[in-house]
Amino acid sequence: MQISKIDLKNNLDLTFIANFLKPYTQRAYLVGGSVRDMLLGLEIFDYDIEIYDINTKQFDFIMQKLGAKGFGKSFFVYKFKNFDLALARVENKISYGHRGFEVKICNDEKLGARRRDFTINALMINIFSGEFLDFYNGLQDLKNGILRHIDEKSFQEDSLRILRAIVFASRFNFKIASETLNVMQKMNIKDLSKDRINAELYKFFKSFQLKVGYKYLQKLHLEKEIFGFESDFKSLEFQNLLEESRKFIKDEALFLYLYLNFFKLNKETFFKKTKLKKEYLKKVNQSFYLDEIDDFELAKIAFDMPLKEWLGLWNEKRVGQAKKLKLYEDKFKSKILTQDLINSGFNGKKLGRKIQELKEDKLREYIKNIKK
Repeated sequence: MQISKIDLKNNLDLTFIANFLKPYTQRAYLVGGSVRDMLLGLEIFDYDIEIYDINTKQFDFIMQKLGAKGFGKSFFVYKFKNFDLALARVENKISYGHRGFEVKICNDEKLGARRRDFTINALMINIFSGEFLDFYNGLQDLKNGILRHIDEKSFQEDSLRILRAIVFASRFNFKIASETLNVMQKMNIKDLSKDRINAELYKFFKSFQLKVGYKYLQKLHLEKEIFGFESDFKSLEFQNLLEESRKFIKDEALFLYLYLNFFKLNKETFFKKTKLKKEYLKKVNQSFYLDEIDDFELAKIAFDMPLKEWLGLWNEKRVGQAKKLKLYEDKFKSKILTQDLINSGFNGKKLGRKIQELKEDKLREYIKNIKK
């Protein structure tokens, strides 16, 4: 597979940026994930533009004229609408941590592309001419579904790339090249803050191929590092559950719901250690049934939510059950007059138990009528 040019003229946003930059340079490239996603046929929401032949002073002036807002000043990056515009740069590790890099302007496309993490993210398209640049065989890796690092030294300098690899693998169902996996196994993420780790985990939780990402967490011994737990003999059963349930449940809390409940982990302790968003905790506390669930137990869940919102509705049989019970779209509603119970002398825990008892009686009656 070879590409020499890609026509960008039908993209009005890119045409606008190209026309704006044309008086100042002839070397500005669409780069990184923008090119990757375009070639994968995915919708592009954000564009990364890398610019050459302009010095920092000129670049600041031009970006102010555009109305762009600067951020990460030492990286020479500006944001305009859904565009990140940056001067081409090279990075050199000078201190500990994810941000410990010295950044310098670069005027060589191949050198500029070399700083990127994976070959599939080093592809470039000239926004003026459509010229396609692929210095590290990224197009072939994209075609073959392979994640491969570009430069071993620079890759090892940024431990965040370990987590990025897992996210890309689970998002695109890609395989991490053996040589890249070997490099990653020599690295660790101890220099990363909880916030940086969790930012990547949130991306992983949204991915479709949760099974793929989970397998790499295990291979890289990150499960213990991040979650404080290492699964063993049950992992294959859990992998299959991840794969099958994702076909029915799109919620980003699914991985944690399955993980914490399948392995019977202490949820409060887990969230205290990981510092993940508390909003997930409510969802992972939903009822969990690994084996078959009868109509009554399934219908009881509808006291709290329509069954389509239950993270345990993970296969066709359960979905069919929910729809037959007519509780897929709506919660179960029972008319219980609480005040009458209070007037009868019920209060506190006794009142709560009595309400639950009456709700369950009404639910049994409801199920009986549904099945007639």
